[in-house]
Amino acid sequence: MNLRIHIHQAFTGGWCADIDDDHDRQPDDPFWCVDQWPTLQDALAAACAQLAALNASVQRTQPPSRVSGQLAA
Repeated sequence: MNLRIHIHQAFTGGWCADIDDDHDRQPDDPFWCVDQWPTLQDALAAACAQLAALNASVQRTQPPSRVSGQLAA
């Protein structure tokens, strides 16, 4: 499974970050997301920390779940 970090500027200011995979890039069902970070660096640091946590859970053979609770196919 290849996970990707997406970071983009929010319309209301600040930065949004989410983690998704290559198979389902739908913005409404990521593995992790946070809507508001004050700086790009904050958003990137938080997303990288979460990506490391997801990697650790996969190493323990626990598949990551999506925000909606649906497992990736």
